[in-house]
Amino acid sequence: MVAEPALVVTSERGGIKRYRCKAIILAMGCRERTRGALGIPGTRPAGIFTAGRAQRLMNIEGCIPGRKVVILGSGDIGMIMARRLSLEGAEVKVVAEILPYPSGLIRNEVQCLHDFHIPLRLSHTVAEIHGYRRLEGVTLAKVDEHFNFIPGTEEFVECDTLLLSVGLIPENELSKMAGVVLDPVTRGPVVDDYWETSVEGIFACGNVLHVNDVVDYVSLEGELAARGAYGRVTGKSIRSSKGVKLEITQNLNYVVPRYLTDSSPKVLSMRVSKPMGKMRIRVGSRFSKKFDYARPSEMIRLRLPQGCFAEGESSADGLEVSCEEV
Repeated sequence: MVAEPALVVTSERGGIKRYRCKAIILAMGCRERTRGALGIPGTRPAGIFTAGRAQRLMNIEGCIPGRKVVILGSGDIGMIMARRLSLEGAEVKVVAEILPYPSGLIRNEVQCLHDFHIPLRLSHTVAEIHGYRRLEGVTLAKVDEHFNFIPGTEEFVECDTLLLSVGLIPENELSKMAGVVLDPVTRGPVVDDYWETSVEGIFACGNVLHVNDVVDYVSLEGELAARGAYGRVTGKSIRSSKGVKLEITQNLNYVVPRYLTDSSPKVLSMRVSKPMGKMRIRVGSRFSKKFDYARPSEMIRLRLPQGCFAEGESSADGLEVSCEEV
């Protein structure tokens, strides 16, 4: 018999307390990747912010971080901040993206960059930071398909502010302490279709599981995890195994959930590994769906109907999920 999970919590008013419970939902969200995680060479002047920190400075504290701005990374918050800074009177010199395609939603690229005539440099990154007390400028360089600098492409851009919009990392320190198995791609827990992790009684949802595009999907996953936790608490969803594993075969980065325990209707979240035109996603031999296009920056929500696979018929290799151009 599996022991009930327990939580140790602390607060200013209540001190340290321990709670025994039948279910725990992990919803710690994610954190921004900082300059330290990128290893950009150069000095350490004032004027370097994550895009989220700059957003807080402007929206909550009423301060503009700088007047001449370079943004590294075309993540959604970074592009939104490019527009916001422009509206506040700052000059956004350029948005540089190391990938050969934007890493945020297309609507943000159009509304925040194109509409404000802010240049987007794809396959470019910051090669060096200049300045001592305050940032004086950055060196941009073009990169090849292996993200190595291309000699002779260096360009100095004068600026007093550098915003980093270079990705989010699910906050899973508690998950690791609990022994939860993490997916090396999403860096979040591996879950089944009840949003239960590899540790019985512990569920996960939202950005701690995988980084979502919009908050609506985070809310929906929270509801699904709550239903799974309720089933665990009431004894209605106690399962002896994790079910059929979804195996990614081509052109996909990940799929959530990773296990299907029954053939009832499901919703799968996934991302392609590269920009694609017309393509088809297959789940096993019984279900497929065509799409006009797909981009890594836009998460695909795929609804599986009742009976997309027969329980017990799949092999030990699991159920294949593939994406192919048509």
